[in-house]
Amino acid sequence: MSEQKVVIITGAAQGIGYAGARRFAEGGYRVILTDVKREKLDEAVKTLTDAGYDADGYELDITDYKRGQEVIADVVRKYDRIDVLFNNAGITGHRPTILHFDPEQIRQAEEVNLWGSLYMIQHVARVFVDKGIPGAIINVSSFVARHIDWSPFAYSLSKAAVDGLTRAAAFHLGKYGIRVNSVAPGCTKTEMATKYDYSDPVVRKHQEDRTLLHRWIEPEEIANAVFFLASDQASAITGVKLPVDAGYNVSKEDNIESIYGEHN
Repeated sequence: MSEQKVVIITGAAQGIGYAGARRFAEGGYRVILTDVKREKLDEAVKTLTDAGYDADGYELDITDYKRGQEVIADVVRKYDRIDVLFNNAGITGHRPTILHFDPEQIRQAEEVNLWGSLYMIQHVARVFVDKGIPGAIINVSSFVARHIDWSPFAYSLSKAAVDGLTRAAAFHLGKYGIRVNSVAPGCTKTEMATKYDYSDPVVRKHQEDRTLLHRWIEPEEIANAVFFLASDQASAITGVKLPVDAGYNVSKEDNIESIYGEHN
């Protein structure tokens, strides 16, 4: 078995997934990027390999169970190991509320965010068990899994389900030394967020004001948290959700000025 560790990252062609790929590559991992967007995936892999990193790419829709099996089997044939799964791929769904949602779009969000993540956990965890690797799995939850707001309704539902998946997987896989955790990003400057929320000054400021640090999060900050959870420094951490949200989850109170008129 090669000594170089291998990480599989879904939705790795851009945003948080690509930031994760670069962080793991910088940390000495062989990085396997997967995504449904072939052209962007090829560009991401080329950027990493041109920079001297070990990277490979597979076009993959994580809701395709059989294709997922094939990709993981090919990775094992090539590199004889997998050490980390970063379950990043996801979709937002749509914004209409419970009175107006489209059932098909709810199903699509659940298929990708929940079922796709579950499929990948099974595929990769089987490799961990077969090879006796005490691997790490990191899912992507969200700050809206707990605090409901006007974010896409389907997204909130599916990410709440990912929280349950993380705990269940940690329970079932713990006896093999496999750790399962998640990160819960706040408003992060990904391509999708920049196109919609971040590009609207009113929405951008509203989101900033809901955090204790009064700012958005960079994809690299999420990637750093994921890398930590995958590392030996987190060797006793499993079944938890780590918020990376600039303090959004702590309080809904304005922390600029006290309501009692006290100034700090």
